[in-house]
Amino acid sequence: MSQLSWRSFEHRLPKAVERTIRRYVATSPHYRGEVPAHLHLHMAHTIREFGRLFARAAREGSEPREDELELFRQRGRERGAEGLPVSEFVHAYLLAAEEVWAEVQDLSGGSPPSDTAAVLLRCLHRVTNAAVQAHQKEFQTADHEQREAARALVRRLAAGEPVPEPADVRLAPAYGVLALRFAADPADSVGDSVGRHLAGQRKARSLLQHLRRELSGDVLAALDPDGGLLLLPSASDGAEPALAEARLAVPRAHQTTGVEITGGFAHAAELPEIPAAVAEAERLLRLNSVPDTVAVLTDHLFEYQLNHDSAATPRLRALAARLSGEPDLTTTLRTYFETDFNRRETARKLHVHPNTVDNRLSRIANLTGADPRTAKGLLLLGASLGLAG
Repeated sequence: MSQLSWRSFEHRLPKAVERTIRRYVATSPHYRGEVPAHLHLHMAHTIREFGRLFARAAREGSEPREDELELFRQRGRERGAEGLPVSEFVHAYLLAAEEVWAEVQDLSGGSPPSDTAAVLLRCLHRVTNAAVQAHQKEFQTADHEQREAARALVRRLAAGEPVPEPADVRLAPAYGVLALRFAADPADSVGDSVGRHLAGQRKARSLLQHLRRELSGDVLAALDPDGGLLLLPSASDGAEPALAEARLAVPRAHQTTGVEITGGFAHAAELPEIPAAVAEAERLLRLNSVPDTVAVLTDHLFEYQLNHDSAATPRLRALAARLSGEPDLTTTLRTYFETDFNRRETARKLHVHPNTVDNRLSRIANLTGADPRTAKGLLLLGASLGLAG
């Protein structure tokens, strides 16, 4: 093949990439025909680099260089860390080689130079050997054990269980507890259980990587695809530095990964206080409905107090339930609270006459037994709405 033909080959690589990805998705039991975004991002780049490596080797009559193999080793490490079966990993490389060869055949009119197939096989051998070895090392490496050990450490601290200090982790005197919730990602529901597991592990690993970039110190993590806990090293006499970092890290990680993140934060001034701080942070997280924010107790005193179950809780919930079939009344009541009980402002926001607001407030009183035009009624209805969320 001529020099120009090899240039043409590289220009046609995107077509080979697209065919490879589609064939892989169609034949893999983990995706069921749907192409997740991460395949376009990572797999496409890997296939293009494999095609370029092959083109250079064929054009120059040389073997792949060690530095050229590093990308494939890195991909092997990444897929091994995510738990991708090695058979699936090798399958993707074989499909890529087939589609690369199809381009060679097409460009050469079905008569490629006699040594081209041998060059492709040598490149495939070197690349897959490097990638699979890296995959296996990561799959079995102590790094995986360290991640699991860190998760176990967080769980033991959160449960208040005795924790012998690990040799490779120096525990801080105090911790900020950051409870996190991750929004669902389309890839979370693609394919079978293995495919969903892989997507979930990739999501959790990526989010932790980006969060750690914004946080200082030896952050302890126990994250799953839908959220989890981070313990941020702190000083016993102040939560503000850890909280400030958390409030910067959460929106930045969302911007980088595209995954909405919501947080709740509490501070443990010493290690035995971590279980109580975890309970507080997780309760605040349940109350927080605003992505990219980190809730603290001072922002949610009323809702937090209501969130503690008591004998009165079911009855307060029942007040809100009586309005569940009347969306106009619920909207009016919430707007009435938001406007500091100003009926005219409520009417303006709802685009109705003030008399309509009066009529609706009367209906609320009749339905619930709590009159929003009285102090006691306002307290009861406010508590009920707080529990309803």
